[in-house]
Amino acid sequence: MVNKKSLKKKVIITGGGSGGHVSAASSIISAIRNEYLINNSNFLYIGGDLGMEDEKPGNSIEKRVFAKEEFNKKYIRAGKLQRSMSLKTIQLLFRVILGFIDSYKIIREFKPNIVISTGGFVTVPVCVIAKIFKADIYLHEQTAAIGLSNKIVSKFATKIFITFPSSSKYFPKEKTIHTGNLVRQEIFQKTANGAVSQSLKRMLVNQEELPIIYISGGGLGSHCINTTVKEALQTLLQDFQVILQTGDNKKYNDFQTLQKEKNKLEKDLKDRFYVTKYIDRKEIGFLLNNIDLFVGRAGANTVYEAGILKIPSIFIPIPWVTHNEQERNAQILKELGLAEIINEGELTPEFLLLKIERFISKEKTVDTGRLQSIFLKDADRKILRNIGL
Repeated sequence: MVNKKSLKKKVIITGGGSGGHVSAASSIISAIRNEYLINNSNFLYIGGDLGMEDEKPGNSIEKRVFAKEEFNKKYIRAGKLQRSMSLKTIQLLFRVILGFIDSYKIIREFKPNIVISTGGFVTVPVCVIAKIFKADIYLHEQTAAIGLSNKIVSKFATKIFITFPSSSKYFPKEKTIHTGNLVRQEIFQKTANGAVSQSLKRMLVNQEELPIIYISGGGLGSHCINTTVKEALQTLLQDFQVILQTGDNKKYNDFQTLQKEKNKLEKDLKDRFYVTKYIDRKEIGFLLNNIDLFVGRAGANTVYEAGILKIPSIFIPIPWVTHNEQERNAQILKELGLAEIINEGELTPEFLLLKIERFISKEKTVDTGRLQSIFLKDADRKILRNIGL
């Protein structure tokens, strides 16, 4: 058993609102727990309570991911700024104010020495208030571009850690360090037990004849992608096996819809299709290490994991995110020869099928040297060395 050091400084980790921000937070939390003894007096995670659009507050992705974790955690009434004006905009703006009030109460009591932010709108009030209380702020930027939240926090951050070298242009050179992304260690696990893994093991028997495709719209899912897969399903399953992660949007109920579609399939096609709301972190490594192709969104974590594991990918970037950051993320792997991009505006069942068939059979020339220099594997250790715990 490794002897852990005492955590002498009081640390807050904050980040949420998307699977990528939460995954990065989870990774740095794991790194700290592996080296240090933490307790309620020296460690705290702060997330938000906002779930998907049209859902009531209280069902955020961070609350779901960390529900069973025993470390100290609190959730603020997070809000965010929107460019359009509507009743929803006013409600979210009011929640920004509430988020500052909640953050003030938490930080006044906890009195952190260090705050590590992995991004997302929840982090702005936490970092601003913590800075007022004289804490050192450390920021991790996951994307190739920069969002509004990290732009604000970077103004007073002590150091800024970046995933991709290309994003260094957004930050002061003297404060910026290329560490790579905070990768969850579970992606390297090549064994697993669980419903997804059992289904995948059955698919592996026929993998040579029927390549395995993992399709995901991210932790929250994508109604657009789910609907396209539904319409393409019968044809897709003629030549491929598919694992689809739908998310759990209560407005569209995509999981239930796709489950009904599966039940309509003939027996041999039904065995080639598995649909799930989420992929458990204990199963994600086994899944990612056994697929032939990934199809889905281009969040920073998704792209980075595909790069590290060298997974051929077809990315469908979210078009409305700030500075088109998902397309910029995807472009990095495309330039290295490991990915193709489908713009959401051209996403149809027919075009998706065509792209999959062409790309999966294409001879790929991957720039391995550049791939390894960009997609570093030890971001968590580099960050811990630079924050002075």
